[in-house]
Amino acid sequence: MGYWVAFLGGPRAAELMRYADPPGHPECMAAALSLCPHIALGRHRRAHADRPGAGIIPQGSHGDKPDRYLLGITRDYRTGFIPEHGFTVYLPAPFETVRAYAYGPDGLLRPATDTR
Repeated sequence: MGYWVAFLGGPRAAELMRYADPPGHPECMAAALSLCPHIALGRHRRAHADRPGAGIIPQGSHGDKPDRYLLGITRDYRTGFIPEHGFTVYLPAPFETVRAYAYGPDGLLRPATDTR
C-alpha cells in the first residue's frame, strides 16, 4: 500500500484508535469522502441487512452514522481479534495527520476547521 496508510471513521473510533474497517491508501480514502454516498451524504443510510451486499455490522457496534468523519494518516497499524464478538479490529499507530470533515446545512460532507 505504500509508506502511509489512512483510517476513516467517526470521532469515537479515532478516540479509541480502534477501527472495524481496514486502512486504505490515503488518496483513495480521501476520494471515498466524496464518492461513497453513505459517507458523502448526511441523510444516506446503510442498506438493510437482508439486502445483498449490505455488509455486516460487527456485534458490539451500534451502527449509527457519525455526524463527522476523521481521516487519520499513519505509517503503521496492528490487527487484533475480539473473540467474544467474532471480528477483527485495526489498531493504527499514532496519526501523523488528522483531517476532519463535517456535514453542512445542505447535508454534504465538507472539510471542518479542526484539522491537524
